[in-house]
Amino acid sequence: MASMGSESNVPKAAGDASTHPKHSVYLALGSNLGDRQAQLKEALQKLRQVVDIQLVSSVYETEPVGYLDQPRFFNIVCQGYTNLAAQELLQWAKDIERQLGRQTVIRNGPRPVDIDILLYDTLVYTGDNLIIPHPRMHERAFVLVPLVEIAPEVRDPLSGKTAQELLQGITQDGVIGTSVLL
Repeated sequence: MASMGSESNVPKAAGDASTHPKHSVYLALGSNLGDRQAQLKEALQKLRQVVDIQLVSSVYETEPVGYLDQPRFFNIVCQGYTNLAAQELLQWAKDIERQLGRQTVIRNGPRPVDIDILLYDTLVYTGDNLIIPHPRMHERAFVLVPLVEIAPEVRDPLSGKTAQELLQGITQDGVIGTSVLL
């Protein structure tokens, strides 16, 4: 795994204190409206305000899941470190989605950007608006393929399985590697 940057390189968020521990996080990002490449780039840039991003997967083009009458997605996974609590990170992610034009009209419908927290340290958490690890991570190739690319040995704290083991249990149909650069 890549080494962490120095403390001085980590952007500070409101309410952030250097005495807080750094948390390892894995985030999934997707986009299927507008300039998908630009949307993902901008989302990553905004995330860097609160996440010291270490690893970013390749871009994968994928079929939509759930609501099928919509364009194909570009999907990536990134890993980094944050001083934010899980709920604070979720709020940042949702704020970024709104800033980039996301409006929830149809569940799993088209969107300029979607940001999901996949893993947060080894936390297992269920709240009103946040479940960690992501509750459908283990069944989504569009999440597991890029996750395995950057962290095949990271473990799902619920099942104890590695990302690679989770991926071996599902089909990878509809997940296509691209030459798109971010």
